[in-house]
Amino acid sequence: MMLKLFLGMGLIASAPFQSASEYVPPSPEIVNFFTNFPEKDNWVTVPEGTKEITITVEALNTETVLFWLIPTGTETWNERKLIGYDIKDDGDNFFSLTWKVPGPLLNHLEVQAIGETGMTGASLNITSNP
Repeated sequence: MMLKLFLGMGLIASAPFQSASEYVPPSPEIVNFFTNFPEKDNWVTVPEGTKEITITVEALNTETVLFWLIPTGTETWNERKLIGYDIKDDGDNFFSLTWKVPGPLLNHLEVQAIGETGMTGASLNITSNP
């Protein structure tokens, strides 16, 4: 009886065990990022006079998506403007923003997916076309 108990304890002790402190949630991942206007060569051309643009992001392992407008040029990140955000409130992986266009565009549109373990980003160029 003692031998069976000892062998049984040995099998349990040798089984792999992962504690809750070892679990690391997956990083955020942007699967798709687009607007309601077609993209060509990483540029979205919006007809001049457009009043609204819908921006959609499909992101995994994400709780919040930030939407930024950044001027074109070099080293313009500090001139960015937060134009909106979307917080996950249902079971899907889609985030969106309907943005009121302030006027002519020649910018970068940046999205940042924020999750439990970090952040990732993606960008498109956006311009107005008469």
